[in-house]
Amino acid sequence: MLVRMINRDPAVNRRRVLLAVGGASLISALVPRLHEPRPDGPGSPRSGQHPQPRHGQPDRGQARPAAAPAYPFDRPLYYIDGADKAIALTIDDGPSPVYTPQMLDLLAEYHVAATFSMIGIHVAAYPYLARAVAEAGHRIANHTWTHADLAGLPAHSVHRQLSRTSDAIHAATGARPALFRAPYGAWTPAVIRQCEQMRMLPVDWSVDPRDWARPGVRHIVSAIKDRTRPGSIILEHDGGGNRSQTVAALRIVLPGLLAEGYHFQTP
Repeated sequence: MLVRMINRDPAVNRRRVLLAVGGASLISALVPRLHEPRPDGPGSPRSGQHPQPRHGQPDRGQARPAAAPAYPFDRPLYYIDGADKAIALTIDDGPSPVYTPQMLDLLAEYHVAATFSMIGIHVAAYPYLARAVAEAGHRIANHTWTHADLAGLPAHSVHRQLSRTSDAIHAATGARPALFRAPYGAWTPAVIRQCEQMRMLPVDWSVDPRDWARPGVRHIVSAIKDRTRPGSIILEHDGGGNRSQTVAALRIVLPGLLAEGYHFQTP
């Protein structure tokens, strides 16, 4: 390129060379920044490190959606941006005709928005519940058709598990899910690729009180209180069995976390 810039005027040649070298240096300095992970995106740490909150008074119970996901990504989201002590509540394995309505009533009482990770066969069986969740202002995540362990499935089966569920959610609510949660936290390259193809952000969790095992209300409450930090994504369930302990625990946990200055935000 320098050969083409040769001019009979030496002063012009010097200016052109300096401009070319300066432009190349500026590009070299900017390129690494294009690949830095977003603070609230899939590059966030799974454990041991938490986003630092900014100072300010959060609105009690106000739910604000997180920033749009950055594509492409190579891992799920384990934390949201913890600014102003933001946390996320996720509720899996429904919808359930017994426990989903109880969850909706409880969340409405405390003005908390959550993300419901729904299984496709349950959405197909109870579309009115999926619609009620969406109409109440909560987000719905794809949680596969049959709660399958995707780690052992070929790519075409992964596609079918996710696509059938998104179709069912769309039929029930009129919108396709923008979030996906893998059952058992079983993430593989094939699952991540499928999420990207379907424009769904893969969402995991950072606080698991094991409510699915019904360890007792006290255990669920203490586990959430002890482990929750700004940016935490809390895992709970409204399907897959008797979830009365979960409902009872959340009735204690939600007002407690709000009183501590946390506010709920969906991924």
